[in-house]
Amino acid sequence: MPMYASLSIGKNDSDEIKAWKKRTADRLLSLRKALHEHLAVSSSDAQRRQQWLRLATWNIREFDSAKYGGRSREALFFIAEIISHFDLVALQEVRQDLKTLKVVMGILGNNDWDYIATDITTGDSGNGERMVFVYNKRMVGFTGIAGEVVLEQEEEIADALDRCFMDSAGLKLELPLGTRLEQSELVALRKYRGKLLLKENLQLPLPFGTKVVLPAGSSLVLKEGTEVAVSNEGNVLLDTTAMPICGKDAFVQLDPKALTKGKLQFARSPFLVTFRSGWLKLMLCTVHIYYGSGNVGVKRRNEEIKKLTAFLSRRAMAEHDSDAENFFFLLGDFNIIGKKHVTWQSLHSNGFKVPEQLAEIPEGSNVERDKAYDQIAYWEGVEQGKRGSTAVDVGNAGIFDYYKEVFREGSDDPGGEDERYYTGKIKNPKVSYREWRTYQMSDHLPMWLELRTDFGNDYLDGIVSET
Repeated sequence: MPMYASLSIGKNDSDEIKAWKKRTADRLLSLRKALHEHLAVSSSDAQRRQQWLRLATWNIREFDSAKYGGRSREALFFIAEIISHFDLVALQEVRQDLKTLKVVMGILGNNDWDYIATDITTGDSGNGERMVFVYNKRMVGFTGIAGEVVLEQEEEIADALDRCFMDSAGLKLELPLGTRLEQSELVALRKYRGKLLLKENLQLPLPFGTKVVLPAGSSLVLKEGTEVAVSNEGNVLLDTTAMPICGKDAFVQLDPKALTKGKLQFARSPFLVTFRSGWLKLMLCTVHIYYGSGNVGVKRRNEEIKKLTAFLSRRAMAEHDSDAENFFFLLGDFNIIGKKHVTWQSLHSNGFKVPEQLAEIPEGSNVERDKAYDQIAYWEGVEQGKRGSTAVDVGNAGIFDYYKEVFREGSDDPGGEDERYYTGKIKNPKVSYREWRTYQMSDHLPMWLELRTDFGNDYLDGIVSET
């Protein structure tokens, strides 16, 4: 359980410090009560906790950037309290500086809790983020394998700039007369000085009959075995009137400098780690899928999900042959738009499935509760149900809304107490309390489920019933 000794009121504390400690303790009591009710904690919980693992995922917004002043001390207590009610938590959006995470670990108790993290993912889309697993060592053991998912070259993700010409001087297009290029799908735009500008790369199909003037440095490549003539001087001659320039024997090769390389890895490298809890062996892959916007952005987002399920499915199948009781889970922020969207369908490809206990929750995991961004899925593979002596047996599941207890607003905040208290702490007057509080806690809510870890009775029953 979290360590709250630093909240003890000292005789030298100022009135302001005493008031802050009392207020933080009061909010923690409310938060603890809400978590117990949400998780359905009962008098028999101690016994159940030895038989079930609580697995959670939480995108913990920009943890911890200096934006809007960084996290307050009470926010770190609240975050630690929430994490402490689970056994294994996948965190996304942890930043390069781990100082604040280590403060949370200290509140949790370093003797009982530990974490394992990736290095940051560089580049614009990587956003300097880490993937982190925080786990209770009394309930879960790290079994020694950890690595980031890297796609093979032929499996890399293509964006709209893949293999495009980029010679602004030498390339010319001549479209058939009357051609009108349009894009009927959603495209992200922005206004600038009365003009509409693209916010993303736009891919428009060219009509048949389009003519291209190639940039300087282009070549014609003839396949081995192509029939040619030789001049009196010994030069190879090509009769361009007798054969098509491009066909089964001839290709156009562009100067490499005139081509873009549009093959990509994941925007933020997925993190695969092995754990064991009781009888249950887990291969957990946590992700923060590319967000993007408009048609091109969503296309890349969806491709990342499909490539990842395909990659892990191959790994799971290979692992299944050598260890059928090693279960693969995908969890994190998939930026899934909704449960009827293609991104949801892609998560359910290649043998992966979101358990019914989570799939049936009507609300989303974002603060507004209208998006299915965060998910936990597992690989069913070729065989359903039990494998060997263990199985994926899902118990309770849910999404916990901590804003009903801390950093409250609206009907959850009688008399506007929290909003009044914190508004004075917001240094930028242009930032709303609703926005600011998401940089104290997050703009995502933790999603969780229970997995059975004790299969002793099943194993013994199998011995008894064996003929």
